[in-house]
Amino acid sequence: MEVSSWYVRACKTTAKQWIWAVPDPEAFSRKCEKSVSPEYRDALRFTGFDLDAFETVLFSYVGTFITLILLLGTDLFLLLSRSFEPRTLFIMGTLTFILPLIVLCYLSEYVKIKASFMKISSLGDIPEILSYIIMSMKLVPNLEHAVLFAARNSERPLAMDLKKLTWDLNLRLYSSMDDALLSFADLWGRNSEYFKRSLHLIKSSTAEPDEAQRVITLNRALDVSLEGTESLMEAFAEKLKTPSYILYSIFILIPLALVALLPAVTVVGMKPEITDLILLYDFVFPVLAAVYSEYILMQRPVAFIPKQIPDSHPDLSDIVQKKRFAITLSVLAFLLIAPSGYLLLMIGNPGEMVSTEPLRGYLPPTLPLVVGGAAGISIYLYFSSIPYKKIRDRIKQMELEFADSLFVLGRRISEGKAPEEAFAHTSRTMEGSKIGEAFEEISMNLFSMRTNLRDAIFDEEFGAFRHIYSERIRNTMLLFTESVHKNHEAAGASIIKLADHLKELSAVEERIRRSLYDVTSTMRSTAAIFAPLIAGITLALSEVITKILNQVAERVSRVPADLSGMPVEISPESFSQSIPPDQFLLAIGAYVIIISAILTRFAGAIEYGGDRAQLKYDLACMLPITVIIFAVSAAASRVIFSGMV
Repeated sequence: MEVSSWYVRACKTTAKQWIWAVPDPEAFSRKCEKSVSPEYRDALRFTGFDLDAFETVLFSYVGTFITLILLLGTDLFLLLSRSFEPRTLFIMGTLTFILPLIVLCYLSEYVKIKASFMKISSLGDIPEILSYIIMSMKLVPNLEHAVLFAARNSERPLAMDLKKLTWDLNLRLYSSMDDALLSFADLWGRNSEYFKRSLHLIKSSTAEPDEAQRVITLNRALDVSLEGTESLMEAFAEKLKTPSYILYSIFILIPLALVALLPAVTVVGMKPEITDLILLYDFVFPVLAAVYSEYILMQRPVAFIPKQIPDSHPDLSDIVQKKRFAITLSVLAFLLIAPSGYLLLMIGNPGEMVSTEPLRGYLPPTLPLVVGGAAGISIYLYFSSIPYKKIRDRIKQMELEFADSLFVLGRRISEGKAPEEAFAHTSRTMEGSKIGEAFEEISMNLFSMRTNLRDAIFDEEFGAFRHIYSERIRNTMLLFTESVHKNHEAAGASIIKLADHLKELSAVEERIRRSLYDVTSTMRSTAAIFAPLIAGITLALSEVITKILNQVAERVSRVPADLSGMPVEISPESFSQSIPPDQFLLAIGAYVIIISAILTRFAGAIEYGGDRAQLKYDLACMLPITVIIFAVSAAASRVIFSGMV
């Protein structure tokens, strides 16, 4: 039951506070129960939301009504504060009508959306969860013990279903774990055939009388799981190409191409205002791009997601001070860079660096505003994410080294060495590696504190792995502590099996990343290079058109007013621009920054599942490149085009 969900809380609160708005609550409840589809009820059960149908329906109505009231209030405030062109009023009215409908559709379908996302996410959990079951089965051929181990020691969504399975077994809803697992396999077989096959193979392994044949069956179950996950991600990568092209062309290239044409629309009588430009490029286009990218990401099986690092980690003891420092430094960078264009104008514009009219000077006064804003955001993101990034990189490095260290450890255990001596030897062999340092700490705990192996590794006060937030490493070491009590040969062989198992998981993870590389590299290069480059050039082209139109307007103004024979009435005002070039650049520069952030988030979520610290770090590295290319492109294009007009 996901009682902590914002949606559950909102529905419960709405049902308590707004039930008075329903004339007959009981009739309304019965009508809602009859109107919802079976798919909706299945989704409600799958999400675990403790909600009735009438609560979700009432929340969707109330949420839509509140959205409409807020939009109407905003419109009224804007109308009272200033006057608007008829075109702007039409846009405001359209948004006031459309946005509540979007909210209604989203809130009414949220349960289905959430269930779909949970199913996709759970499909990505399959290889990890199955690996824990199979590793446990290789060490102790007890199916109930293996399922309980996976359910208790994993925080993935699929593990919640396993916990419910064990709970139902305790309630005697199933006669045995075999029956429970078969029922579970049939349930998930609708979404993942390979998961169902793997579970059937795991169950059949318990009936194998020969140990070697049992291990072969378990290995086959693991192979089916990994092959299924790999094929699932490859299918996603194939299906990803067309949506990515749509995202790239419709939501990026076309809006950027329109930038150069906007000055020319004045010829046909359209006079776009800066508010129209900001609304279109800094709100509508980015929102559409973000919504479409999230729609694509909802279809991604979330595989190999890293565990979140809590702020209680010792390396994050001063994280609050670091974040305050990051905010101070980012604000200082913005204040130093942003006003520099206008400061140059105030001191006389030396060397005519700052543009005062189309294609004059090297940079508009608003360009430093864009650069300063991006610099401030990047500095904050970098210094607030780098502590988490260092911890995450250390964990990743340890996971890479972990399988090799288990080979060494297993060999020493199989030779009859004591665990403390085996860990000491492994740490010397892996000297210079992060996992070697952790193994050395385990050895020291065993030698100096005379504690047991489990406490030497996992104790919350002195355990060597107490701050290693890797579910894979932790669960493998838990299995190791269970196997080490066997005879030396069996324990050593078990550890080597675990190492082989981890190697296979790592290989599949790497192949999955390679299969997604084409899309992620395209999105990253678009965010960092192509989008800002095109934006800078099209801005310069827009200034070319503006200058040409200004020249035409000047010549038209020289034509005598009583000149006859003109097919239409032409005045200099027909060619005048309603948006100054500096404001034009500011709006488009903000659009480039927002689009870069959306594409970076899109590529990151595809590649590593949306780890927040990694995303902030990627943005901190990407935004400076984006803005530098945008600034250089805009300045260089203006210089080049100025000699042509």
